[in-house]
Amino acid sequence: MSETSDRIKSMVPKPMAYLRTIINLNEDTKHDKLDRLITKVFPTFIVACSVFTVALTIQLGSFSFPGVLFGICLGFALGFTALGAACVFLSDRGVVSWKYVVPAVTALPALAAAALYTAGSDIGFNEFIMKYFDVFGKNTDLVALLVSAYSITLMAFFVAYGVVSVIVGYFRSYFHRVLRSLERPPGEKGGRVRTWLFQVPDIIDIKAVEFEPDEDDGRFNAGLFLNTASSLFLLGIVICSYIFINPLFLQIIPSEDMLLIGMLLSLFISPLVIPWSIVKSIGAKVTSDAPRDFYLWKGMRGRLYQGFFAVTFFMMLLTLSVYLGMDFMRILNTYLGYVVFMGIVSMITSFVYVNTYYRGFKNGIIKSYLLSEGDPPGP
Repeated sequence: MSETSDRIKSMVPKPMAYLRTIINLNEDTKHDKLDRLITKVFPTFIVACSVFTVALTIQLGSFSFPGVLFGICLGFALGFTALGAACVFLSDRGVVSWKYVVPAVTALPALAAAALYTAGSDIGFNEFIMKYFDVFGKNTDLVALLVSAYSITLMAFFVAYGVVSVIVGYFRSYFHRVLRSLERPPGEKGGRVRTWLFQVPDIIDIKAVEFEPDEDDGRFNAGLFLNTASSLFLLGIVICSYIFINPLFLQIIPSEDMLLIGMLLSLFISPLVIPWSIVKSIGAKVTSDAPRDFYLWKGMRGRLYQGFFAVTFFMMLLTLSVYLGMDFMRILNTYLGYVVFMGIVSMITSFVYVNTYYRGFKNGIIKSYLLSEGDPPGP
């Protein structure tokens, strides 16, 4: 447990009073203003994205199942790219300065494109990234690879800003109500949250919600970055196995459409990881007469991940696909290319979250909870 968590434990029975001394309840940061803007405009933004998606699908002229699905994914990806570009300027400064981030975003895609070009067009990932932005057909010359590499990087970067901004905005604004609802008796309105979302056992008689936030020394949290990136990566692989290895999709969706749909979907996986991760980071727990406190993130992660059964499901679909005579090399090339792409997206999303949002997100949830002390509990 971190030094901060140990200090808070030492303050028992009044850990919440100690938190009031280390969190500025009167502070109004750029993130606070961005939160208010996000919660105000997001419903309108979703409607605009939906209208844009319908228009884009009509413009593309493909009304088959894969065509419509691709239109939806592309429409929302472009919408969140625009939202993320705005959030870059509206959010607080990151832990790592832009003077380091900009050169990295500029240099790394160029180095990757040059390496792929040197390796030759026989490398499967060359064809894979070309299908993301099919500007030059199936050409894999250096200019084409550069355009695709930069397009992929920038879209992943801006979509990450857009999606994470929405997660942070709504959680910092409303999650304290969910936590307050845990303090209600189980039979009252909102009491089901304790058993459904957090899977708190019925036998636990909750007294209060408390926090043991992770230590924050003001530096980039490399451990959290790696944990978040690995969680995003593994979950992305599991979810997109439904697409790449599902025998039904292999028969009705062309491989190039399958690539694009999977890649676009992978940009929006973070809402399945960041919520339980931040609940773990703030150390949210419920106290009771039980000998041990119940940490909410464990039940929350179990609820979000329940039903995936990653390895078993993956092997079942792969075995079934091969048994039905599907092209194994097609499956392998498609899947391996996606694995590399998912790794890139996971690292970009995790970096954006940890570098720009994490500290304000963690303190903001605790701040909202403390300020809501006089409000009626629950949503």
